[in-house]
Amino acid sequence: MSFEIRILCFDQDDPKKCTAKRLERFQLSSNYKSFKALPPRGIVLDPFSEKTLSKEDSILAEVGGIVGVDCSWKMADQTFAKLRLMGLEPRKLPDIVPANPVNSGKICKLSTAEAIASALMICGEKEQAEEVMSIFKWGPAFLELNSLVWE
Repeated sequence: MSFEIRILCFDQDDPKKCTAKRLERFQLSSNYKSFKALPPRGIVLDPFSEKTLSKEDSILAEVGGIVGVDCSWKMADQTFAKLRLMGLEPRKLPDIVPANPVNSGKICKLSTAEAIASALMICGEKEQAEEVMSIFKWGPAFLELNSLVWE
């Protein structure tokens, strides 16, 4: 089984480095450009949420999917505040170390693809997480680097 992956994209970062756009190109996600277009169901990965994503949330992800948000870290506060009003279930991720070239080693400053793969691993969808990360040179290193988090 695999979960539906939806990404809300704001085009605030360098398009050449955008992991969300790459996921869409490889048909691993459905990307949306506005709050109104995004179906209001599932778990939204929100670094400001009070609740941490856990294996128990896999039922929510199975029913409604996982929603990632592709925005600049500089504008994250305002962006996630709007999402909380949409009825999505917000969940933050545990402390995870990114391997992407932009924020490598900066705990919790994940790319959209890393956040999605982390959520998949936590919810028990290892094969789907590996597929997501396989399209990035640094993807396998990310999964190995954080393997203890997901055990």
